[in-house]
Amino acid sequence: MGLYRSEGIILRSRVFGEADKIITIFTKEKGKIEAVARGARRPRSRLVGATQQFTYLKALVFEGKGLDQLSQAEIVRSFAVLRDDLIKMAYASWWSELLDVFLPLEEVNSDVFLFYLAGLLVLEKVQEPALVSRAFELRFLKYLGYEPVLDSCARCGRDSFVSAGFSSEEGGVICQRCYQDKPVKLIPLSGSNLQLLKELYQADLRIVHRWDLDLASEIEIGRLLFAFIEYRADKPFKSLSFLQSLLCWE
Repeated sequence: MGLYRSEGIILRSRVFGEADKIITIFTKEKGKIEAVARGARRPRSRLVGATQQFTYLKALVFEGKGLDQLSQAEIVRSFAVLRDDLIKMAYASWWSELLDVFLPLEEVNSDVFLFYLAGLLVLEKVQEPALVSRAFELRFLKYLGYEPVLDSCARCGRDSFVSAGFSSEEGGVICQRCYQDKPVKLIPLSGSNLQLLKELYQADLRIVHRWDLDLASEIEIGRLLFAFIEYRADKPFKSLSFLQSLLCWE
């Protein structure tokens, strides 16, 4: 036990007792941690601002036998814009839940931390976040080793094929021949949107929002990735339901 310092971003917080919070912080030095923020729900607490979701902070944490305890916090960047804009808040909440669900506690991954921070900085500035989020989702899946198979048939491995569609169960696109041999549940994916997904893997988050994207393509690739991610997680995401309700894709 003892004190340690760490930089991190608040993924979420939950009520604990009458005036406290339990916060989940994704840190650069220690990975994802949980800590009690004593008195953080009191209006005059010095921890109020620093423990809001998406806040990037420098933290002094006391390592306890059970939960750690946030002792001091200095705000590096509040990301208030992400809380004040409903659409941006929905996307940032979705990303935060993604990290919270897939990343285990206390597993250091500085590359993912820096990628997440860079993503929030971009999200803070852009007006149309859809493609930024698709690129973020794909790159995060790649970090996890869960990237969908797009360059070949996920079942037979052929790299020269006509796609029948995308299968979450198989983990990628399925060729017509394999689908005819053994049909599976498929998610529609046009040839042009298959190419778009491939390009998004390499896309620069800072400029991808400038790409032209029609609503039909936004809906198709969005639904595909949402379904694939929930299949991999084996659970629904609360933040995703909220985001989809705002997007009005019906």
